[in-house]
Amino acid sequence: MTEKKYSKILIANRGEIACRIIRTAHRMGISCVCVYSDADINSVHVRQADELRYIGPSPSCLSYLNIEKICEVAVETGAQAVHPGYGFLAENPDFPRALQKYNIDFIGPSAETIEVTANKITAKEAAKKAGVNVVPGYMGKISDAAHAAQVAEEIGFPVMLKAASGGGGKGMRIVNSKKEIELAFTSATNEAEKSFKDGSIFIEKYIELPRHIEIQIIADKHGNIVCLGERECSIQRNNQKIIEETPSPFISEEVRQKMYAQCVSLAKQVGYFSAGTVEFVVDKDQNFYFLEVNTRLQVEHPVTEFITGIDIVEEMIRTSCGEKLRFSQDDIKLTGSAIESRICAEDPSKKFFPSSGRIKYYDKPDGNDYVRIDDGVAAGSEISTFYDSMIAKVITYGKDRVEAISRMQKALSECYIEGVTNNIEFLESIFHHPNFIAAKLHTRFIPDHYSSGFHGDFVTEEYIKIFIFTALYVHLENEERYHHKAVNETLVVVINDNKYSVDAKYQDNILTTVYNHNTYSVVGKWKSSYRLLNITINDDTDITLKVEKQGSKYFIRHAGMKAECCIFKPNVAELSRLMLNNETEGISVDTVKSPISGLLVRLHVNIGDQVEIGQPLFVVEAMKMENIICAEAAMVIKNILVQEGKNVQIGDVVCFLK
Repeated sequence: MTEKKYSKILIANRGEIACRIIRTAHRMGISCVCVYSDADINSVHVRQADELRYIGPSPSCLSYLNIEKICEVAVETGAQAVHPGYGFLAENPDFPRALQKYNIDFIGPSAETIEVTANKITAKEAAKKAGVNVVPGYMGKISDAAHAAQVAEEIGFPVMLKAASGGGGKGMRIVNSKKEIELAFTSATNEAEKSFKDGSIFIEKYIELPRHIEIQIIADKHGNIVCLGERECSIQRNNQKIIEETPSPFISEEVRQKMYAQCVSLAKQVGYFSAGTVEFVVDKDQNFYFLEVNTRLQVEHPVTEFITGIDIVEEMIRTSCGEKLRFSQDDIKLTGSAIESRICAEDPSKKFFPSSGRIKYYDKPDGNDYVRIDDGVAAGSEISTFYDSMIAKVITYGKDRVEAISRMQKALSECYIEGVTNNIEFLESIFHHPNFIAAKLHTRFIPDHYSSGFHGDFVTEEYIKIFIFTALYVHLENEERYHHKAVNETLVVVINDNKYSVDAKYQDNILTTVYNHNTYSVVGKWKSSYRLLNITINDDTDITLKVEKQGSKYFIRHAGMKAECCIFKPNVAELSRLMLNNETEGISVDTVKSPISGLLVRLHVNIGDQVEIGQPLFVVEAMKMENIICAEAAMVIKNILVQEGKNVQIGDVVCFLK
C-alpha cells in the first residue's frame, strides 16, 4: 500500500472538536479548511481555520449533515481528506462513499466497516460472530410501539430502547413498565431520526447499576490493532456521559486483557482501521457485555492521550495516509490517571434541560502538563439551540486517581461562565462527593445521589470559615478602596442566616482575622473578570472561589456549595433581624411555562384535559434532544397558547390552567 502525505484537510464539524483537530493538523504541517453555518459565523473554529466555506442555515440537516455541500466544498478547496470529528456525519457510511467518488479520503474507517459497526443491530451480530459477549435483547428492527411492548415483555423489564444508528445518548430510553413504552418509543425514534436520519430502534435487557467501560482501539490498514486502555464512563445523566476517567478504578488487569482480546477479535471481524471505541456494560462481578462500536474519535479521547502519550488525532491522520502503526501492544504503557469533565450548557436543577444564550464572561485555568482545556468558545460566543450542549472539556492528569481528582477540583474552581446556565458547580459537587472519591460508581450515580437535581450542597463547617474570610476580604477591600483607610474592627458576618462575630483588620491587601480563637492571615487576588477570587490563608491554603456582589449581599460559591453572605457592624446586625425582606419571588400557579428554548414539537394535552402529576404536557426539541415537560401538579388545561411546530423561549407561557 502506497503511503500518502496530506497538505490540506477539511474538517466537517464545528466547535470544540474542530479546534482540537486544527491543533494537531497544524503541528503536522497540514492546513485546514473549516465549514460553518449561519449560527457559527463568529465561532472560534472559524477564526482558527486556514480557509473557510459557508455551508448553509443553522439547522444541522441543512448544513453539517449536508453531504453534497460538504463534498462540493472539499473538491472546490482541494482538500485531500476530510476529518468528520464526532457526531453529525462521523458514523454515516454514505459520507465516505460520497467522498470516494471525488478521490477524497475519509479520515476514519471504511464505509463498509461503518455500515456494520455504527449500526448497533448489525454490530451486535458481528460481535457474536467474533465471540464477543453481548447483552440479551431483540436485535431486529422494532416496527411500532405495540411491537416494542411485545418484545419488552418477552425480554423482561427493565429494558433499554436504543437508536440503531449514532450515539451520544440520543434515541435512548430506559423503560420500566408497559405503560411507558408508547411515549418512550415515539420520543426515541423521533430523536434518532433528527440526529442520525435513521429512526430505527432496537431493544435490549437493561442491566441495573452497571458500569460503562470502553476500550480505545487504533488500527492501521495493514492489519495491526492496538488497544490503548479502558475508560470508565459511568457518570452520566440522561444516558449521556459527563465525566470520564482512565484507568477504571474497578477493572482488574485480568478483565482488561479479556476485553482487549474481544476488541481485537471484533476489529479483525469487521476489517477495522483508524481510531475507534468498543463500549461495554460491566456488572458488579466484572462480567462485561458488548454495547456498541463508536467508529470515530470519542469526546473523551484526551484522557487516553494523557496516560499513553499518543495523539489519537495524529494517528487517525497517519493511518488514513496508509502508514503502519508506529507502536505495538507491548509498547503501550498506561502511566498515571486522567479525568475529563464536560462543561455543558444545561440546568442541573431542572432535569438538565439544555440552555442557550451568549457567553458574557469566560474564565478558565491555564493549560499545563497536568491540566488541559479543550474548547471552542470565548467571551461573546453564542451557545445555539441547534447543536450539542457541550461548551468545553476540562482534563486533568495525576500520578494516581487521587491526584487527578485534586487537580480537577482546583481546575473546575477556576472555570467561570456567565451568560449561559451551565453545570460547572454540579461537576464540582460530584468531584467532592465521598462516593465518587471512593470510586463507588455506576450509571445511576446521578439519579441516585441527585434525585431531585442539583440545587447546591450543604456548606460544611470547614467552608463556613473560608466563606467568612472571603466575604470579609471582599467587603474590607472595598472599604479601603473607597474610604482610603485601613480597617480594624469587630464585624458580624451572616452566612445563610447564621451570624458570626469576627475581629478583622485589613491593610495593604492583607486581611488579619480571628476566628474560633485562632488568628488567620488572608491574601486575595482577583481574576480579570472580577468574578473569581483566589485567596491564600496562612500561606498554606490556596483556593479559588466565585464571588458575586448584589447590593449589600455577596454570593459565594465553591465545591458545589453556595452561600448568601452579608456583613454588618454589630449594632446594625442586631437591627437587621427586624427588617422585612422585600425580595419575594413571584410564582404563578395558573400557568405552565417552557423551562427551555427550542421547537415545540408535540402537545400531549388538549383544552379541558384533567392532568395528573407526572403526565407529559408537551415536548420541546433543543440541542438535538427531545425534552419531555411533565405536570408537576394535578391540573386542568384551560387554554393552550402555542402550536406544534412553533419556537418557544424560556419562560414562554404554553398553557393556562383552571
